[in-house]
Amino acid sequence: MESPTLRILFFFLAAFLSVSSGIIASSDGVTIFNVTQAIVERGEISVSGENVAPGVGAKLYSRYGIGLSVVAIPLYLVGKAFSSFIPEQFKLLTLRGSVSLTNAILSALVCLLLVKTGQQLAYSLRTSMHLAMAFAFSTFFVAYATKSFLTQPLETLCLVGTLYWLIAHSQLPRLRNLSWAGFLCGLGVLTKWAFIINLPIFLGYLLAISGAGRRARNLLAFLAPVALGFVLALWYNHARFGSILKTGYWATAAFTTPLFVGLHGLLLSSGKNLFLYAPIAALGVVAMRAFSKSHKREIWLMLGLFTANLLLIAKYRDWGGEGSWGPRYLTLVLPCLVLPIGTLLETGRVALRRTFLALSLAGLLVQFGGVSIYYGTYYRSIGEYPYRVGHGDPRFMYKAHYVPSYSPAWGHLKMAVQNWGRFLAGEKPRLTVTSGRDRIPLPDSDRAQLRDTLDFWFAYAYYAGVPFGLCLLGMTSLMGAAAATGWRLYRSSGERTP
Repeated sequence: MESPTLRILFFFLAAFLSVSSGIIASSDGVTIFNVTQAIVERGEISVSGENVAPGVGAKLYSRYGIGLSVVAIPLYLVGKAFSSFIPEQFKLLTLRGSVSLTNAILSALVCLLLVKTGQQLAYSLRTSMHLAMAFAFSTFFVAYATKSFLTQPLETLCLVGTLYWLIAHSQLPRLRNLSWAGFLCGLGVLTKWAFIINLPIFLGYLLAISGAGRRARNLLAFLAPVALGFVLALWYNHARFGSILKTGYWATAAFTTPLFVGLHGLLLSSGKNLFLYAPIAALGVVAMRAFSKSHKREIWLMLGLFTANLLLIAKYRDWGGEGSWGPRYLTLVLPCLVLPIGTLLETGRVALRRTFLALSLAGLLVQFGGVSIYYGTYYRSIGEYPYRVGHGDPRFMYKAHYVPSYSPAWGHLKMAVQNWGRFLAGEKPRLTVTSGRDRIPLPDSDRAQLRDTLDFWFAYAYYAGVPFGLCLLGMTSLMGAAAATGWRLYRSSGERTP
């Protein structure tokens, strides 16, 4: 059965929008937004604020790649059109709110491509949908789809899209498949330089699936758009810092974490454990053996992508991706652990399906806390932010990383239960929005009240004075639309659920 593309896309988009925060609160996100604003309003790329470095013309420039800033331009223009009808003190919030929805759209596209990739791997539509739903709602990906304006959704789209079109080419060789794969791989490099670590693995897979007489042609079709993204990224370096080799980061000095310290943090710690924030990833590891029997080339593709990124991030000075929800730098390779699970689900064994369901529900519970409470609020509540020591200090974020009783997974869940109780009881803090360009547009006297808030657009609207019933109606309408669409998808796929 052919995948009902628009219905799947709408389902995930409505679900993500229903629980989005509608704000940009992180310093990284504000910097990326500032670049978008500078491009549209001034035709420049220089910005002020945090996470910047001095460069050409004694101006300040963002340290980050330009990919997400460019992709966000259409929604910035939408916000700008609406802001002309908004009171002055809310205009910047309107612009940021509009741009913040970029990641919900990108994330819905990720999930659509995940479904299509599952079908390319010969999974049924039902199985492919189950994998995409577990990925979307029971892993830490959902926090970046709905709570941030960070690069993780775009990076994940680039990786999953490259996977999809390369695997599609292995099934039905077409040069346009390789061109799309190369375009997304190039966009990944333009978004973040670290994405380039995936290129040799993609090339190895492409060579493996190409016949001897077609390798040169296939490589050209794939590498031409990759080269375009690479050249644009080098140009952006030169435009900012006067050298194609300067990125604004610390180069090799950024990879100073002892490897086993980083691996322990990413795989075993109580605060950033991959399997705590994405329980189904454990089943993905188990599924690798079965997956390898039916997908002998794809297993090396999945393992290569996951291992390369894991080792690189483990060495990074900020391996935990502070401040953030879960091990955010591993977000883009989560699909490499989710897709092999389809091999187990396709066997129809009840025990495996129940295990998948149990792990998905456990992950959903963890994400309930992560989606309900902004991560910066929790870090402040336990005294881990503002940072007291530098990233290289062994005490950096020690409680949040290594002390189980301070684990954000547990702490967010407790705060979520308390704050949902207050919200449903009609209790609310009174917040006064300021008209300045502060990252958090509240007076100092109001910021302490953020501990009692929920991180949803409808909650913020309620705190700002919108009637409670109207806020709930907006949220339930989006959730209801997603549920109705999901039910129609379920019925049309014509199979049993696990």
